[in-house]
Amino acid sequence: MDAGEAARHLQSYDGTLRRQLAKNEVERAVERAYSAKLDAPIKFERIPELPEWNSRETARLYRETGTTVQDLIDASPQQYLDLHPSEILKLLFPDPSGLLCIGFDKSTFATATLVEFEDLEKCQFITPAYMTAIHGETLEGKLSMHSKSNTGERRFIICDFDSPPSEEHAAIITHLDSFRPLAMALSSGGKSLHAWFPVSGSIEDDRLFWRLCIALGADPALFRNHSQFVRMPNGTRGNGKPQSVIYFNPSIIALS
Repeated sequence: MDAGEAARHLQSYDGTLRRQLAKNEVERAVERAYSAKLDAPIKFERIPELPEWNSRETARLYRETGTTVQDLIDASPQQYLDLHPSEILKLLFPDPSGLLCIGFDKSTFATATLVEFEDLEKCQFITPAYMTAIHGETLEGKLSMHSKSNTGERRFIICDFDSPPSEEHAAIITHLDSFRPLAMALSSGGKSLHAWFPVSGSIEDDRLFWRLCIALGADPALFRNHSQFVRMPNGTRGNGKPQSVIYFNPSIIALS
């Protein structure tokens, strides 16, 4: 089929996506694909199909444990949770020369070392990895401080629980903590909790843990795209609500 027909087919899936397509997103993707010049076939790693959210299991966890947000706060090894974002980021990303990409919002962001940022408490987003360079090239061939090409290896597996009811989130996170120690949990400033778990260093172990997280309602978009922004701990959402840290265990964070 030609490019126009391909774009129309892709557009027809819009109603089944987790988010709405951005303006001209499909057309740009089709244009890149149809204009690509391949000298040789490209081999892609096949990723097993991801599980669906098991709503019965998350409901069972909540029903049987009754874990609440207050339970997570009470269980936090770090009891002083009102830390400035810079203090939290020093523990999450201890390399003083490491580059971080931080966003006031999704269109206003910068990549720099931690000491170069100001007013972090007003920021909404951070890429949960060190950046490999200040700029990278986007899929459209433009330079950007926030792209996949200048995002380093993942440091944390981060779960954003949008699908399960909000009252189930604390029980899900506590259950996952029994498989891998929880580094941090925070409120999105909306209805969901976000959980941060350190990577293990084993691709296979991390992939298995991701599958468990996704089966319990974690957004698979963060698995597919390690450069995607996540909520800044103790930052501020665009609506003015705090993105409050409710659990912090800096002792289990790998300081490599």
